[in-house]
Amino acid sequence: MRAYILGVCGAVIISALLFLLLPGGKLGKFIGGILKLFCVAVMLMPIPQLLRDFNLVADGGMKEGSVALDEEFISEMFGRQAEAQEEEIAAIFARDPGIGTQVEIGWQEDDYAYRVTEVSVQIEDFGIYGDDQHIFVIEQVKGRLNEMFGDAVEVSVYE
Repeated sequence: MRAYILGVCGAVIISALLFLLLPGGKLGKFIGGILKLFCVAVMLMPIPQLLRDFNLVADGGMKEGSVALDEEFISEMFGRQAEAQEEEIAAIFARDPGIGTQVEIGWQEDDYAYRVTEVSVQIEDFGIYGDDQHIFVIEQVKGRLNEMFGDAVEVSVYE
């Protein structure tokens, strides 16, 4: 789309510059008309490609052209989504129950959909909880993750 807009702008600017240099007689009007047709032709250039993409089938229906999806872009966006989710989970555990964690999310792409497959949480700091309550905190974190992601996601919590 950007190339199309730049092409149209370029054609209009070139036509305007040439129009300023044209003589005022009949020849100038003729060349000015040709320049206007040139600008219209540049603007209509994408129409044949659109007609090739959407072909009419014999029964009168439309046959859509195939569109290739950008796999690299989709993977990048799902990776960013996983990173944002990791930060969000770490912030939740920092607020309540007040522990320091390092969260890693394993994800998978299923038919262009983001799906979490595993969550691993390493507890780096138990905060106000003493050494005798670390098992309770680990179970609390596991329970919270199971509430968030369900039983289909593998959850591992370690210190």
